[in-house]
Amino acid sequence: MSRGALVLGQRAWLLLGALSAVVGCSLWPGQSDDPPTRSKPEAQAGQGGAMAAPTTTVPTQTKPKTPRITRGRQGTGCSVRNDCAAGLSCVRGLCEPKSFGLTPTGKECEQIDCKKTADCCGNLPTEIPEKCRNRAAACTKTLPGCEPTACTRSSECAGGGVCTGHCLISTGECSGNLDCLANKCLSGKCSINFTACGSDADCSANTCGSGTCACGNPAYVPTLPVCTDPDCDGLCQWACEDSRCVIPTTCATDDDCFGSKPRCVSGGCVECTDSADCSFEKTCRSGSCETRCKDDTNCALFQACQAGQCIYVGCRSDRECSLIPDVNALELTPGFDPRLLRCHTDAGVGKCVIPCEVDAQCATTETCDAGLCTYIGCENSDECKSILGVYNQTTSDTQPWIPAVDCRDVDDDNP
Repeated sequence: MSRGALVLGQRAWLLLGALSAVVGCSLWPGQSDDPPTRSKPEAQAGQGGAMAAPTTTVPTQTKPKTPRITRGRQGTGCSVRNDCAAGLSCVRGLCEPKSFGLTPTGKECEQIDCKKTADCCGNLPTEIPEKCRNRAAACTKTLPGCEPTACTRSSECAGGGVCTGHCLISTGECSGNLDCLANKCLSGKCSINFTACGSDADCSANTCGSGTCACGNPAYVPTLPVCTDPDCDGLCQWACEDSRCVIPTTCATDDDCFGSKPRCVSGGCVECTDSADCSFEKTCRSGSCETRCKDDTNCALFQACQAGQCIYVGCRSDRECSLIPDVNALELTPGFDPRLLRCHTDAGVGKCVIPCEVDAQCATTETCDAGLCTYIGCENSDECKSILGVYNQTTSDTQPWIPAVDCRDVDDDNP
């Protein structure tokens, strides 16, 4: 073989090797130098030694998942009702149950101390020496039978308690409108709440309202000799009145009377014998001091002037509720918007109430009934032990009786 033929053959072999490298080692666009994954092994060479083209699997794109919405559980924050899970509603920014499954019973708990005076005395002697008759009135710090409940007049307070309220605009305790400074129009401004005015009629009346029975004994003088006289120790000083053991309101003289009933008339303690015993704006009627009036403006909030006497009638319109000068008069949360109130009338007396849709909008002792927050009440007397806190009671010389409790219909006045 000639030298030229040998060189030609070597070039042919080099060209064939380059072509094989191109077929077997091609780079795939957009991928690494590694060959793509094949769905099956490469086909073997067919006739004529030709190599089959490689096959690949195209990746399938995964559709994005729709995010799952989780609604709030009880107690979690919310803005609207459908922020909360089923069965819950958005109340004051929290998910709360729509209903607690409680139904108003129409019954209330009553405390029963006695049926007769002997029930108040236990084993203590009931015969009391004359010098000891005033011991309970002078030596008892808190009036037995009196409870600090809401009131509109002192006659509603048991045990001789005095109904004490607060002035609706200015601060201060009061037992009548005279105790509250008048809201006058001075130089275009009301003198107490400083709103614009053209006359006194434009200034809200500063009346006495939001009364509560004050149960401190105003006749309490522990330094009197009768309070330390050993002859007066261990004697029964109480009597049964309206199923409660109280300091007796029977009397022989004014000295036997105390509290809101300091006068003795026909053997009984009363508030007054004539109008001189009452404060300036009141008159004595049947032993009680009543507010004199010419028209409704002389009366406290939610009272009306009837036959010269201020009578509690409650609200008479939703608008009247929304114009309350001080929501504290209704014992509402400070800052509560009174425009949310509605006037609900029952048995002729109106009451400003908060309308409701679900139980959680009401107090813990109330449930939403027919759109109004209604007191749950009691079902049986056993519940009243917890409601009134009357349990683990024992007798002593200062309380020789053990209170009983009973769950009764609201309209049931029988002991």
